[in-house]
Amino acid sequence: MFEAVHAERSSATPSAVWTLWADASRWPEWNEQLESAELEGELAVGAGAMIKFKRGGRMRLNVIAVEPERLFVDEAKLPGCRLRHEHRIEPAGSGCEITHRLSVEGPTSGLFSRLLGRKRIEKSVISFIERERALAE
Repeated sequence: MFEAVHAERSSATPSAVWTLWADASRWPEWNEQLESAELEGELAVGAGAMIKFKRGGRMRLNVIAVEPERLFVDEAKLPGCRLRHEHRIEPAGSGCEITHRLSVEGPTSGLFSRLLGRKRIEKSVISFIERERALAE
């Protein structure tokens, strides 16, 4: 298993951050690797999403957990493993704490974490929050 986690405080309200997450067409605004994202329906458990990467390729995600204005988790199935992305907002004073956790789990997780680029994944969780803060504050 491989995991990259980053959390930062923001002066943004949980609602402002949630707005960025709930609208998949806005995901490329905070995830610089994406060219586009489309969510099938509302952000709810069982919803599917299709993302297209700027460097090429597409990936289908499934939403596996949702707590409005607090948490959503999506996951993609890869051969022999799963790529999971947890997005969490915790109220903190007049703002919030934003956390992103990306993990690769399963028998082939070592291979896929190397193919996806461990350093790239670690940098991504930091840049997601930096961009979300800039957009939501």
